[in-house]
Amino acid sequence: MVEAARFISLKWRIFFILVLVLITVQGAFALFSMYQLEQQFSRQREHVNRAEVGRLNGSLDVSYERLLETAELISIDARSLNAEQDDALAGFRTSIERRFNALQLSGSVNSIYLYDQREELISFWGDKVSVPESYIQQVITTERPVRQLVCNSVCVRYVLLPLLLDDHQVGVMMVSSFLYDVIYNIKQQTLLDIGLALGAPEQAGELHDWGLLISSLTNRQRNQPILEFLSNQKEFHAEGSVYRISYQDRDYEVLFEPLPGVAAGTAYWLVLDDISADVKTIETTLFNYLLTGLLGIFVASVLMAMTLRRPLAFLVALAQHLPLLSQSEYKQMRTELLKFNQPGRWFGYDERDIVLHSTLDLTGQLERLETVVNQRTESLEKSRFELGKERDFLMSLLESAPMLILTQNKQGELHTLNHFGMQLLGLKQNQQSQLSFFDLLQKDNESQEYVSQLERLMSGLENQVRTDNVLLDAAGNQHDISWLHAKLRQEQGAPMILSIGMDISDRKRAERRLHWLANHDPLTERPNRQFFMSCLNNAIEKARISSGSVAVLFIDLDRFKEVNDSLGHTVGDQLLLIATQRINDCIRQTDLLARLGGDEFTVLLSSARDMEGVQLVANKILQAFQQPFLIEKYEVVVTVSIGISAFPDHGNDGSSLIKHADVAMFQAKDAGRNGYFIYDFEKDNQRFERFALGADLRKAIQSDQLVLHYQPQIDVRTDMVVGVEALVRWQHPEAGLLGPDRFISLAEELDLIIPLGEWVLREACQQMSSWLKKGFPIMRMAVNLAGQQIAHEQLIPTIERALKDADLNPEYLTLEVTESFIIRQPEVSIGKLTYLRDLGISLAMDDFGTGYSSLSYLKRLPIEKLKIDRSFIQDIGEDQSDESIIMATVAMCQSLQLEIIAEGVETQQQLDFITALECHYVQGYFYSKPLTAEALYAFVDARNQIPDNSGIRLPAES
Repeated sequence: MVEAARFISLKWRIFFILVLVLITVQGAFALFSMYQLEQQFSRQREHVNRAEVGRLNGSLDVSYERLLETAELISIDARSLNAEQDDALAGFRTSIERRFNALQLSGSVNSIYLYDQREELISFWGDKVSVPESYIQQVITTERPVRQLVCNSVCVRYVLLPLLLDDHQVGVMMVSSFLYDVIYNIKQQTLLDIGLALGAPEQAGELHDWGLLISSLTNRQRNQPILEFLSNQKEFHAEGSVYRISYQDRDYEVLFEPLPGVAAGTAYWLVLDDISADVKTIETTLFNYLLTGLLGIFVASVLMAMTLRRPLAFLVALAQHLPLLSQSEYKQMRTELLKFNQPGRWFGYDERDIVLHSTLDLTGQLERLETVVNQRTESLEKSRFELGKERDFLMSLLESAPMLILTQNKQGELHTLNHFGMQLLGLKQNQQSQLSFFDLLQKDNESQEYVSQLERLMSGLENQVRTDNVLLDAAGNQHDISWLHAKLRQEQGAPMILSIGMDISDRKRAERRLHWLANHDPLTERPNRQFFMSCLNNAIEKARISSGSVAVLFIDLDRFKEVNDSLGHTVGDQLLLIATQRINDCIRQTDLLARLGGDEFTVLLSSARDMEGVQLVANKILQAFQQPFLIEKYEVVVTVSIGISAFPDHGNDGSSLIKHADVAMFQAKDAGRNGYFIYDFEKDNQRFERFALGADLRKAIQSDQLVLHYQPQIDVRTDMVVGVEALVRWQHPEAGLLGPDRFISLAEELDLIIPLGEWVLREACQQMSSWLKKGFPIMRMAVNLAGQQIAHEQLIPTIERALKDADLNPEYLTLEVTESFIIRQPEVSIGKLTYLRDLGISLAMDDFGTGYSSLSYLKRLPIEKLKIDRSFIQDIGEDQSDESIIMATVAMCQSLQLEIIAEGVETQQQLDFITALECHYVQGYFYSKPLTAEALYAFVDARNQIPDNSGIRLPAES
């Protein structure tokens, strides 16, 4: 049961809501007041900062005038002394030497330089100041003063002015002074702390996090720790900024203003003001607001409670009966409401009676409308669901579509922008209104095209227009955007424009990538078949003209598929890369190596003089593959088979050479792999017949030309059938019934063994299930698994699906695996076979003793049966060594508690020998050849193993 919600009376709800409203209003008022105070304080501080900066800059301008006045005094005194001197500048030197010490001590100047008309320095007094020659030349040329400000480790301002004697210019004088006097003069006029911050190398200066040093600062001992604390907390802006911080229970405002007349980031005015009193005043004002508001809320709450007590009592009583309406108890509701009807009350008709009569009317209306509502609810719910789906789809489309979707007005101002556009442009929420569509157009011709198309759209000449432009994203990357613009319908206001921009950059890059992929292999980055054929045909044409020759090597990796299936595609890809490099190292730079696909490579030898040179290259490649491949933790040995064809001996065009080299490669594989063959026409005919048979086999799997025959397995003690082995046959439409020796190896070569094996497994399970439903005795169906099937990643799902589709228990299935593959790939086989055994499937090892038998692996394998190969059985009575092998095998299996099946038993002598060794299960022509499904059923029935009254029993129920 759902726990009932706690009941809270309406009067208390109203009381709490009104109190909450009053508190909210008061809080909002307080916050608004706080906001106004903050804004007022910010404007006041901004005014103060502007005034201080203006005062500092003004004082800097006044200091230049003082330097000019000092220079003029020196010039006047120099003219009075010049009459007694022969040198034009002698009077100036005498005047400066007489006045310099007094000027330096008073702080008016810190250095004075004299230059003659040739811009050469004649004399200087005070500190070294670097003055560009261009400024001196400017003063001589224009005869006007030049003033400059230089800031390095300190800030120095200087004035260059022309020296005139008898209205003739005789030289230039430079007067300089440090900027300290401006700061200290301003400090005397204000209560603020003022300083000068200069740019410094990183990790140098007092404010090393900002790359600044404090050149001068009033009250440095108190203010420097504040500035260091500020530099550790906040980032510095090169264009200057205002910072507020709290330090040791005090609030400060710090202004950094770039110094006029110097390069950006070189020097800053520094103004520090203690604003603690102002902050305290704001906090006190806010506290008074809140205290007054709380008192008003309390008084209003008391009055409200007294006023609403009686009306709410009636509403509470009425609320107790209102749930009857939700229960559709309209008659009972009217009965309960009439109890409250008191027409003779003293105070007459009031709001309570209105509520009462209105509720009665509502009860009747609800009763009438309930039927209509129920009828429409289903329709509305369905409509709502459909509308919700459309809305969700539209919103999802707009927000998840990988394109820019925006709305704008005619002036280009953006109103909306989807998530993809915000992310591409690096915008945050609601920042799109600060952007214009014209900001997205980088070139003038793009803007002109857009304006022209927009006029056609707005004038109604076009329903939609298209434009293209290059867009820069937030990271500065270029994107090619194709826009579609359409005018939106709008009842009121100016019409809006819907613009949809699709990023076609990937498409253009994809086109370039596709062009490369069309001519190259993505894994090895070598030319592919198309590019190789083009180069081969060109080489043939050149050789035809020059009577030269061209050779083609067709290279295929031996047993690459086994590596790929057993060790994985990652190892296979790395093997292909290393193989490509090894082949490439064996050819010249003028030769061409290409990958045709899979593990097939071709080499074009365009300058081969004779076949001996071609064979030399082939031998080098074969030798290169004698070394194992070390990939990850595996040591893989892979050889190659090479086919060779040459122009004009083996073909007149590229297709013929490729085809004949391919045929020669298969001849090399047929000869045992790890070698090369030169194309031979006669052997090509034999290969063509084999290829034709391969094409027919592919069709046979798809068109149900395959059939299964079943050979019984007999228990010699009871002479009863205990199992059958499914053997595939091919009913060829022309060649008749073909045995597996004609097409199994071909299926492995053409990678058809996997679908062939799946067909056999599926058909065998279906047949066994059908037999069991007809009362077939309990026995197992044996199916052979090829090595490629075991290595395939879909082996287990395929077996489970075949059992499920046939409705067959795993206990009725035996899988026979070949010894050679298990021993060669134990790490792939053991895990899968263990899983199948745990599933209930019986496992048998086929052809034991014909491969590299290993007792250590045999002990680890999860097999239950072992089949003695027919090659040993056939030599019983003729070859004593084979008889010894059989006896040893039987003894070993008995010690390991493994069942033994002897296959290929055809004579009484063979049967007697096997029986004497207590091998009780045999299979062979002595009892029966492989039979069709109907013939096998009759064979079992003839041995009275199928009762006449056998009921139908599903295998899954056994």
